[in-house]
Amino acid sequence: MTVMKTSNCISMVLRNRLIQIVLLPVLLVFLPSPALAQGNVIAPEKPSKYVELDVEEPKMPFFQGFTVSADLFPIGQRLFSDFGGFEGGLKLSLLNTYLPVVELGFGNCDHEDDNTHIRYKTSAPYFRIGLDYNLLKNKFQDNRLYIGARYGFSSYKFDISGPELTDPFWGGTQSFSYTGISTTSHWVEFVAGVQVKMLSKFHLGWTVRLKRELSSSKNDYSLPYYIPGYGTTTGDTCWGASFHLIFDLNWGKKKGSVKAALVDSPNVGSPVVQPESESTGTNDTEDSKE
Repeated sequence: MTVMKTSNCISMVLRNRLIQIVLLPVLLVFLPSPALAQGNVIAPEKPSKYVELDVEEPKMPFFQGFTVSADLFPIGQRLFSDFGGFEGGLKLSLLNTYLPVVELGFGNCDHEDDNTHIRYKTSAPYFRIGLDYNLLKNKFQDNRLYIGARYGFSSYKFDISGPELTDPFWGGTQSFSYTGISTTSHWVEFVAGVQVKMLSKFHLGWTVRLKRELSSSKNDYSLPYYIPGYGTTTGDTCWGASFHLIFDLNWGKKKGSVKAALVDSPNVGSPVVQPESESTGTNDTEDSKE
């Protein structure tokens, strides 16, 4: 009897222990915790007061205005060399991406060769027309980094004269001088440049130009030494540069609009936390006391 009682006690203890092991995890899963039962949910802190921003997608008008520029490089070039001139330009802005441009100028040259003492002189207008492409991703900013191409044309007259020359066959000497030789020249340019905003509507610009002559009309006397707007013809190509003073009239340029009362945030689309004033904090304290 004693053995049977001991066996029954052991089996009851094992049964109770088994029930505890099996049912306790189930109860922990389905029964709410005291914190949840009281409604105290742990959550990230939120600002007490914030303003949702109603953001409009930036819309850029097709026509973005134009720039008027003056090139100072030919003026400085004339001070330190035998040729130069002056030039102005008009550049349109389409979506601040495509930039049609027209450039007008007046070039002059008065050069005498140090070895042959042949003198070349000309002065005439020229024009270029072309298109630039703005490489910057943000089209709403005022700065530009661009590449482009130009077609150039000039119709001009030049004079050429030299010292007395000795005829190697017949002998004797003779000087030569030809004036008003009419010529037209065509060329293309590949350009790369940058435009930087300095003050309000005033910008500065730098451009590098690689030029190649397409053709020049022939005459019975001489090839042109200098082409207005192009440069010297001593090689197949010619390098040039520009330094522009620019007045930017960016009509219609919009940088997006954000509709929020008295709120302007650099982080568009995110809530803006309003700092609580002293009076607001006092009212909240009084409310909590009540």
